[in-house]
Amino acid sequence: MSPQDTHIPPTKKAYNTTVKSLKNNPALFIPFIIFAILEFISLIIIYLAPRMPLRLIFGPAIRTFWGERFLHYPLNFLLLPKLTSLARMGLTILLGSLLTGMAVAITLDIYHKKQIKLGTAFKTALKKYIYLFSVVFLFTLLFYLLVKIFTIGLIKYFIAGHRRLLFLGIGIWLGPILIIINFLLALFVQSAFIYAIPLIIIEKEKLIKAIIKSFALFKKLFVPTLILVGLPMLLYIPIIILQYKSAILMSRLFPEAILLVSILVLVISSLVIDPIVTISTTFLYLLNKEKI
Repeated sequence: MSPQDTHIPPTKKAYNTTVKSLKNNPALFIPFIIFAILEFISLIIIYLAPRMPLRLIFGPAIRTFWGERFLHYPLNFLLLPKLTSLARMGLTILLGSLLTGMAVAITLDIYHKKQIKLGTAFKTALKKYIYLFSVVFLFTLLFYLLVKIFTIGLIKYFIAGHRRLLFLGIGIWLGPILIIINFLLALFVQSAFIYAIPLIIIEKEKLIKAIIKSFALFKKLFVPTLILVGLPMLLYIPIIILQYKSAILMSRLFPEAILLVSILVLVISSLVIDPIVTISTTFLYLLNKEKI
């Protein structure tokens, strides 16, 4: 490390290294491209779910949980964002965990200026799959439970007869404020777990130790971590608002506009946000490894 590098803020240094690595090593995108393809396939399946023969498979579940009307045009498009979100959640736990581990292994090779070997990186992640799966499952479960607790708590508060909370009505709380709360929950929960996978892949840590160390690292690298995780996630906000206003979007444009928004979400989340967050935080860990 040159003397000049010591004066560069850790966040900027991690971002600079990430941009340079992605530019010079396109193979680093491969785990994220694989996940995007899998997510796109799931989106197409969900889009075609109300039609035969997929209706025979998915129809009963949709009918049971959401109602018969969501199996018919155009209301099937209103359910699309929720179903794609659930599908992404499942894919992230089952396969995204493995592919994230692969991306971290590739990032480690780039950091040490080694030749990238995709097969070796995949095998490294596969050996740790149970740990990787568990980390992502616990992170997702915690985030899901916290969102549910806040949402149900707000709904029960207003159902109980209260007209306002902190001088604001139900429309504000279950609209923009709930979006902000969900964003902050995602930011802090993901930031707390973000170093667990690098610790498992790079340091060969066991599951519990990796999670505990990740929490400790988040505390030590609090501001840089929040910036590296939070800045890319800001791209989610306009998309979340679009999805929240699905009914208005459908009425003012056309039902298929919701499908186009879902594709946009897929591209931004899987090919922009996920690579930047995963790679930049891995570099932040590697660049500060000796200091922490």
